[in-house]
Amino acid sequence: MTDWQKQYEIGETPWVKGRPHPHLTTPPGLKIHGRWLVPGCGLGHDAAALIDCGADEVVGLDIAPLAVEQARRLWQGNPLIIFESGDLFTLENGPLAGTFDGVWEHTCFCAIPPDRRKDYVRSVAAALKPDGHLLSCFYLRPWDPDEDQTQGPPFGSTLEELDALFGTDFILEKEFPPTSTFDGREGRELIRCWRKKA
Repeated sequence: MTDWQKQYEIGETPWVKGRPHPHLTTPPGLKIHGRWLVPGCGLGHDAAALIDCGADEVVGLDIAPLAVEQARRLWQGNPLIIFESGDLFTLENGPLAGTFDGVWEHTCFCAIPPDRRKDYVRSVAAALKPDGHLLSCFYLRPWDPDEDQTQGPPFGSTLEELDALFGTDFILEKEFPPTSTFDGREGRELIRCWRKKA
């Protein structure tokens, strides 16, 4: 498993773009509300964008303490964003369980080993209130066709896999390509909006 703290220490963080995912900032924008969680928040750019989209409070969670430390410094002027260092997979038994109206997924799911994806689904479902929403930007095809598709992170995924993994705990409400994305990711991502089953 990747040592994410080490990646921040040596400055090898190609996933840090210095801005939120473009889908969060492209008109007409997203209409969200309530308390949101960003697992694998990194330096918090997506968390800040969710506040601009209408969230009342956002909790950014990252396993790398250095990422959390840097995010806190970067967004210290915004009292609506809270950054916590912690393991996503322990959420279901912790104080954050069942406290969120929404979860924004972007580059956390593709960063974990594929054999832990069921744990990811269980943890995200546990974090949400009944009927809470998971808004996800899945990085389906991070590698070119002539490259080893199993290398990673990031690890790709198929629609069939996503349906099987998330279908037990969530209802898929809509899906569409992102309105905008980072250079090089065109045609490789899919936005999916899920509602937690009651």
